[in-house]
Amino acid sequence: MNYRKIGQRIRDYRNQKGLTQEELAFRISSSTAYISNIERGIKKPSLQKLIDIAETLQLTVNDFIYEDEPIKPPKEDEMTILLSKYDPIKQEELKRNFADILHTLSTN
Repeated sequence: MNYRKIGQRIRDYRNQKGLTQEELAFRISSSTAYISNIERGIKKPSLQKLIDIAETLQLTVNDFIYEDEPIKPPKEDEMTILLSKYDPIKQEELKRNFADILHTLSTN
């Protein structure tokens, strides 16, 4: 497991969410030095701390371990292609669900 890469991804996601190391540390009951060491790949976080960080950043542990690129929302044309696989009623339901998710993320 590449802890340096995991740390970089944590830093990238933390920055995307607009959190400082201090804020993240506070939210997971850790120190700023601990977060700094994780982000630099010096410290190996426990599974529980990875879970805490992921939950705080509204992600999953898999986002830190398996993704090569940061999560990006699909482009509009990609969304249209994805939705076209469903009947019109299901498409509307999926659009509402997606809108709810975006609203929830924007208020956090």
